[in-house]
Amino acid sequence: MSEGPFSAIVSDIDGTLLTRVNDRVSDQLKAAVGEITRRGIPFSLSTGRMRRSAWKVHREIGANATMICYQGAMAVDAETNTLLRHKRLDESTAFAAIEFFKGRGLDIRVYVDDDVFVSHQNEEDFDYAQRNSATLVQVDDLFPLAEREPTVVLGICSPREMGEHVDDVTRLLGSSAEITHSLPHFCEVGSPRAGKVRALRWLAERYELEPSDYIAFGDGLGDLEMIRWAGRGYAVGDAHPMVIEAADEYLAGPEAGGVAGELGRLSGVGGLRVHGIL
Repeated sequence: MSEGPFSAIVSDIDGTLLTRVNDRVSDQLKAAVGEITRRGIPFSLSTGRMRRSAWKVHREIGANATMICYQGAMAVDAETNTLLRHKRLDESTAFAAIEFFKGRGLDIRVYVDDDVFVSHQNEEDFDYAQRNSATLVQVDDLFPLAEREPTVVLGICSPREMGEHVDDVTRLLGSSAEITHSLPHFCEVGSPRAGKVRALRWLAERYELEPSDYIAFGDGLGDLEMIRWAGRGYAVGDAHPMVIEAADEYLAGPEAGGVAGELGRLSGVGGLRVHGIL
């Protein structure tokens, strides 16, 4: 663990900055991020969310540095919302992922250029679209979407069954994909050049920073390597046990203002310094 001071911040969204029950950004969090960004310290979001949904939080929270979404498959300019980096699945891997999930009877979402394609719509899909300002496109056949090289193919099922599916699809696809089990009922298949840490390495180089310059906040398995990578990693709220074990420190969840409080504390004790590059 680095003792700091630190020059950049990266944070997951759901379960870390916001509860999964609602997407309200607290005044305390806005104030804490605002104080940091006014000093010129980069604050990035790194999330599994799609671009459109993540950008909404990015703007509301007042983040000022490159946004990472789709589990590291995409990086977006902080001011213009233009793509800086996009790692897509190749056609054969996307096809294999769709085939695997369909064969196992999972619900499937295919993300292409920030549109969400499904073969049928259920209540969870409808709720997801509303929460994320997403447009669901229902198609009879998902397989032709593989030709468009999706960003992510997502399989959804009961958490009790998902562990076996994650293990099997990981063995099936091997090094041709990055498999993320970010939520108990999710299995995301992305490009092998995706992953939050790969995106963060790229981002740190862009800002001329080292991993030791970063602090990272997260709660899910998708955040695990990010927590290990950063100079100081924080597990937040109802974090996965593996994330808690890997983290340097533990914070209360978003409903108790854990991240906001820690940002304020670090500012007050000189734990943050301006590197001079944004």
